[in-house]
Amino acid sequence: MNYRCPMCHAGLNVRKLFLQDISTCAACGQEVVLGDFLAFFMAALAMSVAALTALIVLSEEVAEYFVAAGYSVSIGMATGLAVLLVLGKAVPFRGARRRTVHATPDAPVKG
Repeated sequence: MNYRCPMCHAGLNVRKLFLQDISTCAACGQEVVLGDFLAFFMAALAMSVAALTALIVLSEEVAEYFVAAGYSVSIGMATGLAVLLVLGKAVPFRGARRRTVHATPDAPVKG
């Protein structure tokens, strides 16, 4: 769990980092996102495994399949959030890079 600013290593607000796409460090102003591919991949894998396992176990014990499905989805979501809390880390935000168009000498000038 590394919820510190990558630039100044100041602690970040974890709730704000999870609930907003882009957060800003209060100390240095660096824009930070929660973006670790490994953490998101492991969370997705854990969610699917936990949800399917819970569905198999609960469908054997509960007569209503919709109730078992609801419980298994909630178990999978809780597992995914727990994995993200453990494996997540803050990385600097890199905005969409714009390609610069170089004008050729023969190109007509618009305007």
